[in-house]
Amino acid sequence: MIKIGITQRVHYIKEFGEYRDQLDQKWSELFSEIGIIQILLPNNSKLFINNSIDNFKLNGVILSGGEFLNEHDKDYNDGQKRRDEFENSLVTYCIKKSIPILGICRGMQFLNNFFGGKIRKVNGHVASSHKINNFSDFSFPKLVNSFHNYGINNKDVPNNFEILATDQEGNVEAFSDKENNLMGIMWHPERNNPFEDNDIKLIKRVFNS
Repeated sequence: MIKIGITQRVHYIKEFGEYRDQLDQKWSELFSEIGIIQILLPNNSKLFINNSIDNFKLNGVILSGGEFLNEHDKDYNDGQKRRDEFENSLVTYCIKKSIPILGICRGMQFLNNFFGGKIRKVNGHVASSHKINNFSDFSFPKLVNSFHNYGINNKDVPNNFEILATDQEGNVEAFSDKENNLMGIMWHPERNNPFEDNDIKLIKRVFNS
């Protein structure tokens, strides 16, 4: 079985003064169905990257969704900043080691910004679903879920990225960068019940599992 590292959101517990990493349990259910060993990655930027991550011998990394990315958003907080710093170090590490990356929703936005792209505020994309236009040879779901306040306009994607799918408004729903072995999708495979067969095929293909 292959080992995939997955990032987590950060939650601040005020009464204890603690920052805690959290991940939806649906991810472990999805990994179990695919046959993937899940490695939870803590948001300890330099300490974990410098001292521990090599020991796991990861076959791939998923940048999970959840929380805000844009530091100009009123809800952006120190927990998100810690996560951004860790994921910045993590993506740099993965590129250096040629480890495949899959960005989910916020993770896709992060990859877009990391390579010089932009994200923009969008309306009507929270707790909804919509059709997508597929320009690739991936078998994407025809109808995808949507849980994001920010999106990526097709003009705001880095030059070396290939747009794989858009929504009906032209917002990018999937892209890839073959040079850096990464891919991003704006929907959440873990939030479908039951899981989509096409999402399972996608994850297997990205990580050659």
